[in-house]
Order: sequence, then structure tokens, then C-alpha cells
Amino acid sequence: MPITAKRLIPSDTGDIFPFKFQITTTTANTVFTVPLVDYAGLTPQVTISWGDGSGNSPLITSSTSNDRIHTYSTAGTYTITIAGLMPGFSVNNNSAIRNLITGIVQFGTVGLRTLNFYGCVNLTSIPSSASLSALGGYDGLDEMISFASFMRGTRITSIPADMFDYSPLATIFTDCFSLNPSLTTVPSGLFDTVVNANTFANCFLGCSTLTSVPSTLFDANINVLSFAGLFRNCLQLTNVLQFTYNTAVTNFSNVYNMSTVANALTGTAPELWNRTPTPLGTNAFNNCTGLSNYASIPSTWT
Repeated sequence: MPITAKRLIPSDTGDIFPFKFQITTTTANTVFTVPLVDYAGLTPQVTISWGDGSGNSPLITSSTSNDRIHTYSTAGTYTITIAGLMPGFSVNNNSAIRNLITGIVQFGTVGLRTLNFYGCVNLTSIPSSASLSALGGYDGLDEMISFASFMRGTRITSIPADMFDYSPLATIFTDCFSLNPSLTTVPSGLFDTVVNANTFANCFLGCSTLTSVPSTLFDANINVLSFAGLFRNCLQLTNVLQFTYNTAVTNFSNVYNMSTVANALTGTAPELWNRTPTPLGTNAFNNCTGLSNYASIPSTWT
């Protein structure tokens, strides 16, 4: 049977904390645009402190407001503070800002529904909930719906085991940690609380140094519909999951698709092709010749 999801621990203070992150500029007159986005009809209602002594922005009520844009006259490291309602923050590989973001200071409690630092190659860590215990911890992630591209293309080296413990409403984990060349392991129980998750498509795609994942990683996620591309091109990954409790999945295409036979995957492939109804599985085990039953996998799945 699936493992029991962790009990969520609600905030015991009710305090409101701002969202804070750090940027580093290397030239004078660098322009930075805070990547505000709307979500499900919600629009921002925020003020921004730029961290350079210039004071706060006016109240921002549109994700396209010019007041979300600021020029830093001198090079340096600055902490940007956002207070109010911020339903979405999406870097989304924006070439103008992705290299400037160097740290997450705190998630705060600003009503986030979606959050991504996609492309922030200078982002190397996620602060632990313990380190933020006096600043809202992960409480501010309790209304999150989408973790799509959350840490995609960053350089984080580890994932806090309780990263999603406060996000029971989250359903979307597409590309959550994909294209990361620094991540080697995934903690046990990482997704136990997000029992409503419906997609993990490409979640760890291209994590080139990932070597192992817990065998029970998705046991609690019985509502998932797609694992397409989940571990695609994780060439150093050594173990294959069985997806025993993920019986609702309709798409396993490219789940372990490897670009070359020079990959480390071993073990026995789960016979997903024998499920009724048969899920999609195009190239699910392509080039996974180290699997003990590779020869018996249907050709459409390899």
C-alpha cells in the first residue's frame, strides 16, 4: 500500500513575512525587472524594496507595471524585498535577469501560487525550513499550485527533504528540477505530502550527475497522470523505479529515455506495457541496455 503522507504542521504565529531574494550586479546602471506574474485571475498587490537605499516602490497592482523595474547605479549585491500579495514569480529563463539572481533569502508569506527560478545558474542552494523558522519557514508555500520549472537549470546541489511538506495543494511538478548538472541525490519522502500531484513530466530530465533516487519516491502520489520524460538523460542514474502504486498514469513516454547506451541504469524494468489500459510508453527505455529484461521490452517502448 502507499505510504502515508506526512502531517502538515501549520504556522503557529500567524505572522506575515515578505519574500526576499538576492541579486548581484557587476556593472553600473544594471536594470533589473522583478518577474511578477498573475495566476488564476490573481494579480499582484505588492511593494518592493530594492535594497540599495532608494526606498520602496509605489503599490504595484499589475504584473506588467513599470514600477517593478529598477536601475542599480553601482555594482554590488542587493537584497530585494517584496511585501503584499504575490501570486506568481517566474524567471522563466529570462536572459536579462537569470544570471543576476544569486540567492533565495526567504520565501515569506505572500500568497504564492507559482514560483520558478528557471535558468538561474548562479543559484546554488535552497534555504532550509529550519534556517527560516523565525521568518515563516516554508509556510508561505502552502497555497502553491505549480512548481513547474521551480529549480530548472539552476545549480542547486541538494533538495531539502521537507521542501513540499507545506504545499498540499500542489499539482504540477513539470520540469521541477530538470537540467541541473549538480544534483546527485534525492531525499526520501520528498513528494509524500503532495498527494494531489498529477504530473511529474520531465521533473528530473537531464540531471546529468543524479546517481540514485529512493525506491519509494512516488509511492504516495497515486493521482499522477504523467511521468513522461521523468528521468530522461539522467545518464548516471543507477536504479529504476517500479511505479507500483502509480496505477492512474497514462503517459510513461521517455521516462528513462537515454541518449546513449553509455548509461548506468540497471535493475529490472517494470512491465508497464502490460497494464490495462496500456499507458503511452514511446521510447520509455530507449538505450537502457543494462536492464535485466531489456530484450523483452516491446520495441515501441525502446
